[in-house]
Amino acid sequence: MNIQAMASVPVVDGIGRLLARWRDQSLRDGWLYVRDWFVPEVEEMASSLIDGVSFGRAAHHLGASRSFHGVGIGETMADLRSLFVVAGMPVDHSALQEIAVGWVEAGEDHQPSSCTDVRTGLATTAHFERVLQDSRTANGAGKLVLGTMLFPLMEKWLKVSWAVSAEVGRICAQEFTGESALQVYRHGRLDFLIQGSTRDLADALRCKERLETLRNGALGPCEFRYRPVPSTDAEAMRFVAQLKRIPVMRESR
Repeated sequence: MNIQAMASVPVVDGIGRLLARWRDQSLRDGWLYVRDWFVPEVEEMASSLIDGVSFGRAAHHLGASRSFHGVGIGETMADLRSLFVVAGMPVDHSALQEIAVGWVEAGEDHQPSSCTDVRTGLATTAHFERVLQDSRTANGAGKLVLGTMLFPLMEKWLKVSWAVSAEVGRICAQEFTGESALQVYRHGRLDFLIQGSTRDLADALRCKERLETLRNGALGPCEFRYRPVPSTDAEAMRFVAQLKRIPVMRESR
């Protein structure tokens, strides 16, 4: 791909401005689909640039995310170059190396096309993200409810226990009876999409009550909340960051 030069953008304009310019430049430089550009790791990378810290860790995360979502390595590396173009900085070759390493390592560990998490029988994070994005573009956002159950996990071993994850998945499969219901579970956090019917809301409440009593309350008391399905790319990106436990920097004013 040929990288087109353009005027640099001062980082004092804020991370939101930098992200918008980066995305637009990347599209000019060959990024294929605007819908799949916004992931939490791009904000992590932009934050590293603004803060003047090492790009290595953020670039590695971004490469892994791109691989996880099925983006090719050439498109991934060209996208990173676009960031340095809009920032008016020379390309950092160590960052290019790290983004490539992250891309390769993630490809060895994940199956981007998979819809089912083998640990829980629920949706994979990638599949949940795709359905969430589709619900925003298919006139379904107003019909769906996005719920979250957060558990403190009373014992540290619960976070990595395959047996507990499988039990959580089994309870969800039994209690969420709606055909369109979708759940994803990671490290004490259950996120789900349901239609906002009385029946679906009752399913969610019943699931919460069962999870709170699982193994004599081992997961701990549940923090339970609902929110609208994200309506913008920025809102969706922040939600996915929470899902992946990635720190999100607040936009400069």
